[in-house]
Amino acid sequence: AAPAPTSPHVALQRAAQRVTTAVLIQQVIKSNSPRRRGGVKSTVLDLRLRERRQRRSLQDSSDHSMLAILSTTPAVHSSAELYEPAAAATAPYPIAGGVARRSTGGGGATRGRRGPRAVVPPAQPGPSVVLLYHIEKTGGSAVMKWLKRQTHAPSRLAAVYSYSQTSCFFALHADLFPGMEPRWRDKLCGGAAPLDWRSSKVAVEFHSYSKGFFLRSVLPALGALRRRYAEANGTVVAVTSIREPASHLLSKYRMWPPRTADRTHAVPLPAWLASGEAHSLQSRALLSERPALPGCEGLTEARARLGQFDIVGVTHCLRPLLAAIEERLGLPHDPARTGAALAAYHRPQHWGGAIGREASEWTASRLNATGRRHLGDATRCDESLYSDALRRQPPPLETKESVKTLCQPPAAAAQWRIWQSIPRAAENTTLMSEAIGSG
Repeated sequence: AAPAPTSPHVALQRAAQRVTTAVLIQQVIKSNSPRRRGGVKSTVLDLRLRERRQRRSLQDSSDHSMLAILSTTPAVHSSAELYEPAAAATAPYPIAGGVARRSTGGGGATRGRRGPRAVVPPAQPGPSVVLLYHIEKTGGSAVMKWLKRQTHAPSRLAAVYSYSQTSCFFALHADLFPGMEPRWRDKLCGGAAPLDWRSSKVAVEFHSYSKGFFLRSVLPALGALRRRYAEANGTVVAVTSIREPASHLLSKYRMWPPRTADRTHAVPLPAWLASGEAHSLQSRALLSERPALPGCEGLTEARARLGQFDIVGVTHCLRPLLAAIEERLGLPHDPARTGAALAAYHRPQHWGGAIGREASEWTASRLNATGRRHLGDATRCDESLYSDALRRQPPPLETKESVKTLCQPPAAAAQWRIWQSIPRAAENTTLMSEAIGSG
């Protein structure tokens, strides 16, 4: 039997639907970017499958049912909406680093390499502040990179203030920090008026010269600050990280090499170690960069100060530290943002120019027995501090990857052999062995 003739109206609607699907596919392909490339194929297949299903439905439906199908099909205004919820496009621009800026969606929370990803749930209500005490060459820059990604859409932090913007944080609590002469600067802080701390999640970095602000002003008022946030059903999280002392010393030497009296050459590493100026670098960083002291004087105070932090991590294992911050802030774990922040982080690891080249030639493997003994003397006090950090570091995340893979620093085997060659306490050796393994 010959097929029943199709009414002109149904034929017109079929043609319109095919054109609409074709246009959507072309929009996806034309707007394709490297970030979306993985999701284009699956999106095009979904569109074509929807077209086939609607075509089958048309064969057994009337004009009225066809109109119903078209009216219930969601309209797609742009290819971006295939990847992001409409609410994200109309959300207010987040504040990143204290400066208002438009989000590029680089946080990785809504996109993936293999098609659209589920949006991570929003943060729990309640104000909070992250106080990051950033000791040089301990991974603080990577933590700041991660914190700033929390301001990307969908934002989970209202503002992240770098160490040059601490006045913006002090202005939120001017009565607690009168000695800092807090003043809100609209251009520096990213708005004409201060944020309402009672409804905002913010982070502030204390680094370089501003570490002194933390030690002299924030620590004495930390108890009052905690009570203030607790009364508003919020939280204060003080965070820092400690690095294995020998690798920290070598990294700092290459990044900021000491110079000779005429400022034309780098002081050789053995000479710097023998001078005593390299002693207890991280302990001194917790004591407002005071000059090197004989023996381990000041270590007890430095360890007590480390005990005042809520989260203490170690440089070679930052992922658990970041996850612990999320937990304390009531943020759902977002591995996509964490992976993107740590993968994107890169900075030069040595000073530039001729002086930097001179310093970069010095490695621990070049030190003779005397030089290694001096290295052991310079780092002995910080080893106790590092042992405390190893005990307090957040537990590793449950993942398909092994803990050793996640937490092993670059060239760990070589570092470990050098580390073993320096006389150390048996307790510290056991902690280090458990942390990164012996090979």
